[in-house]
Amino acid sequence: MKPDHTEQTPRRGPLVRLAVYGLSLTQAKRRLLYLSLMFACLAVIWGPISTLIIFKPASYTSEWTLILPGTGNGLAVSLESIGQATASVASPFTNSSVDPVVNYKAIATSKPVLAVAAQHLNMSVEEFGAPKIKLVDQTSLMEFKMGAGSAELAQRKSYALYQALQSQLDKLRDDETYHLTASGLQMIAGFNDKLEQAQQRKLAYQVRSDIVSFDQFQGLIKRLEDSRYRHEQLISEHQALVSRIATMQQGLSLTDEGLKAAIALRSDRSFQRLLERHADIHTQMSTIDGIWGDDHPQLNQLHAAHHTVDTELTRRGRQVTEDNSWSTKELIDLGNQTGHDQVLIELLSLIAERNGLEQRIQSDAAFIEILSRRIEDSAGDSVELENLSRKQQVATAVFSTALAKQDIGNADRYSSYPLVQMLAHPTRPERANSTATKIALIGGVGATLALVVGLYLLWIRKPWLQKLLKNA
Repeated sequence: MKPDHTEQTPRRGPLVRLAVYGLSLTQAKRRLLYLSLMFACLAVIWGPISTLIIFKPASYTSEWTLILPGTGNGLAVSLESIGQATASVASPFTNSSVDPVVNYKAIATSKPVLAVAAQHLNMSVEEFGAPKIKLVDQTSLMEFKMGAGSAELAQRKSYALYQALQSQLDKLRDDETYHLTASGLQMIAGFNDKLEQAQQRKLAYQVRSDIVSFDQFQGLIKRLEDSRYRHEQLISEHQALVSRIATMQQGLSLTDEGLKAAIALRSDRSFQRLLERHADIHTQMSTIDGIWGDDHPQLNQLHAAHHTVDTELTRRGRQVTEDNSWSTKELIDLGNQTGHDQVLIELLSLIAERNGLEQRIQSDAAFIEILSRRIEDSAGDSVELENLSRKQQVATAVFSTALAKQDIGNADRYSSYPLVQMLAHPTRPERANSTATKIALIGGVGATLALVVGLYLLWIRKPWLQKLLKNA
C-alpha cells in the first residue's frame, strides 16, 4: 500500500511536489526515463558536432609578418650667401594619436586592396575573403593569416594580398607627391615673380644712379679714408724732408738755386777747364808777384789772360746755370769741386724728392676733395640701392630656399606612408586547420559532463529536498 504523502507534509504547489517527490514511478521505470533523457540530450549535443567534423571542408592558413621600420630622417641644404633649406621627417610612431600600423591594417582589409588581390588570382572578393590581422603591442609588427581550401592557394592569396597592399601604398605616395609638387610649384612661381620684380627695380635704379652697388659706395668711403691717411703720411714725410734739407743747407750755406747752380757748374766740363785755367793763371800771377813784384812785364800779360778767363768763366757759368745774376766770384765759388760734392748731390736728391712730395700732396688733396663731393652726392643713392638689394636678397633667399626644399622634400616618399617590409614570408601549411574540430570536441565533452552532472543531481534530489522541506 502506497504511503500517503499528503497527510505527512503540508500542502505544496504542484511544481514543488513534482520537484520534491517526482512521478510515482518504480525504480526501473525511473532509471529507464533518465537513460532515455540522457541519450536524447547526447544526440542533440553530438549530432551537430559530428556533422561539423564529417562534412566541414578542410581549411589551410598561411601566416606571414610585416614590419614598419618607421625611423625618421632629415635633409638639409646650405645655400652659400643665400640661406638654408631643411626637410625633416619625424618617425611616424612618435604621434600617439595616429598609429601607422592601424592605418595599414585598415588599408590591407579595404575593398580596393582585396579587389586587386582577388583579380590577380581571378577570384571574386567574396571568394578571396579577408585576412586576419593581429597588431603586436609595443611593436610595429603586423601578423597576417590568410585561409584557403588548399595550402598552395593560401600561400598564393597571401602573396597576392601583399602585392596589392604595396601597390595601393605606392599609389597613395604618388598621389601625395603629385599634389605636393603641384602646390609647391605654384608657390615657387609666385616667389619667382617677386624675385624678377625686385631684380628689375634694382637694375633700373642702377642705370639711373652713379652707384651700382652698396659695396661700391663702401669702397669709395674706404678709398677716401685710405687717401686721407696717405695724405697725412705724405705731409709728415714732407715736413721731415724739409727739416732735413734746411739743416743741410744751413751747414753748406746754399740756397736751392745755389745748389742747383753748383751741381750744374761742377758737372760742366767746359766750365771746369776754364776754372782750371783760371787757377793756373792765378797761381802764376801769385808766384811772379811774390818774386819780381808788380812791375814785371809778364805779370801784365797774365792780368790780361786772367781778365779773359774771367769773362769766359762768367759767360759759360751764366749759360750753364741759365741765370745772369751770378757774379764771376760766385760762379767760381760754386764751381769749385770740394769734398762736399757728394753731400751736394744728396741734398739735390732730397730737394727733388721734396718737390715730388709737394706735387703728390697737392694731387692727393685735389683727389680727396673730388672724392668727398662724390660720396656726399651718392649717399642717398647708396641707401636706396641698399634697400633694393636687401629686398632682392630676401626674394632670392625665399625663392632658392623654396626651390631647394621642394626638391629635397620630394626625396623621401615614405614620410606619410612609411616603408613596409616582409619580415616573415607567407608559409605553406602542411596540415589543415583543426582548431574548429578541437573547439567542437571540447564543447561536446563539456556539454556531456554538464548533462551527466545535471541528471545525477536530479536522480539524488528527493532525499535532500524532502529533508530540507521537513526541517522548514
